Amino acid sequence: MRTLATLAFALAASAVSIVPAGAQSLSIGIQNEPNTMDPQWNLLGNNTQAMRNQYETLIGRDVNLQLVPSLALSWAVIDETTWEFKLRPGVKFHDGSNFTAEDVKFTLARVPTLPGNPSAYIIYTNQIKEVVIVDPHTVRFITIGPAPLLPTNLSNVFMLSGAKGAQPTTDFNNGKAANGTGPFKLVSWSPGAPQMLARNDAYWGTKPAWATLRINPISRDPARVAALLAGDVDFINRVPIADVPRLKADPKMKLFSGPSAYVYMVYTEVGHDQPQGVKDNAGNPLAQNPFRDPRVRQAMSLAINRDALVDRVMEGLAIKMTQPVPDGMFGASPRIPPATFSVERARALMAEAGFKDGFQAELTCPNDRFPNDSKICEAVAQQFSRIGLKITVAAYPSAVFFSRRAKREFGLTMAGWGSLTGESSYFFSAVIHTADKEKNLGAINVSGISDPEIDPLIQRSRNMLDANARRILLEQISEVVVQRNWVIPTLAFATVSAGRADKVSYTTRQDEEIQAIEILPAK
Repeated sequence: MRTLATLAFALAASAVSIVPAGAQSLSIGIQNEPNTMDPQWNLLGNNTQAMRNQYETLIGRDVNLQLVPSLALSWAVIDETTWEFKLRPGVKFHDGSNFTAEDVKFTLARVPTLPGNPSAYIIYTNQIKEVVIVDPHTVRFITIGPAPLLPTNLSNVFMLSGAKGAQPTTDFNNGKAANGTGPFKLVSWSPGAPQMLARNDAYWGTKPAWATLRINPISRDPARVAALLAGDVDFINRVPIADVPRLKADPKMKLFSGPSAYVYMVYTEVGHDQPQGVKDNAGNPLAQNPFRDPRVRQAMSLAINRDALVDRVMEGLAIKMTQPVPDGMFGASPRIPPATFSVERARALMAEAGFKDGFQAELTCPNDRFPNDSKICEAVAQQFSRIGLKITVAAYPSAVFFSRRAKREFGLTMAGWGSLTGESSYFFSAVIHTADKEKNLGAINVSGISDPEIDPLIQRSRNMLDANARRILLEQISEVVVQRNWVIPTLAFATVSAGRADKVSYTTRQDEEIQAIEILPAK
């Protein structure tokens, strides 16, 4: 069985030469541009990716999403509601001021103060009751109950300088307030224009190889590939599957590929009595929501030929998935068997559930977020037709799709989820738990899932400081979620980037972030 580590990301390496000593500028073409330079505004992947070039977190994550020291050298549990972090001495902000515990306290205090923030970082800080400064390089976090995920959560919160007090988002966007500790300094940025950065020569860590950095937003796949081939950029992310053979055969190009944390899943609306777009074969409303019947959800999983999706739609640049996080990730259960494909069994389950002749449904998905995402939807729709489901596919730009899905306007969807924390608890807390604003749970439960057996398990996992016991509990939750098909995983993506063979060398990250300091001169 293929795994993420051994998947045929077997893209033969092209011959490379040593980069000229004077070639210290790097130009990157990225698919999705940031919409802010405020490191606490609008928690989106394209924003956090841009921030990591300029700002840093207390705890970092390596390419496999494992926690590593960054602005904090160490962290430890003092008691059930107290974590102590030892800060790295000698770190300076871009303006030359020292990074201390005062800046940590300032940073955490600003997070909940941004009115109208469309996606606030408070999801990472809401368990912190108080920040206590022990000395300039020691800080303690007093939490509301046990907080086992605090180190993971703080790997997502960028540290700011508190020397000038709170600065508005507009001043971050125009560069006046830009002042991180990261490897690059912001020179200029505006929406739709390249992000220009310069090397931070006072950086505490390994110095970046590049003196200047230009990050170009090129959303269209053909244009991004064309820019690389023309030499307009040195490196691009998210290489389209169709262009992999072409770039692989070009001796001037080099492909970089590896496992991604993103899993593409089917979501069924189980909370609404009449899911949008779901009707009987005559086009009339159904007397009951078919997705509430576990036999229907199981039949849908059985109807999906995951091998065909991987081999034909993704051309081998993916692996089939049964659970919502990749194998080997914290909380993924090793006891869950590979997904089964059986149209015959699926048809029998549909008949048992009272839907022998199937029903109509609209399958909605984004069309611009992952390689071949709309093609995956089309292929799954065809596979569902074998068990009597009459599926029409509607694909929208990501901004439209996710906005409407958040309002639960769709009855049946497919989309990717990346467990970018390196473990499964955030997925269960945000997507599977019953929506509960008071508990800050179920914030992205777009399907109306409410399972009285699973909810208490998720709540317990959020309070367990014993890592091994929490891992075992998360595995149990994963097993129940898969057994009941609350979501239906199909495949995990590969991440494929490309660059000039004579210029760059790179190791991909599971979170698919492009961090410029990790792009090295060609070996």
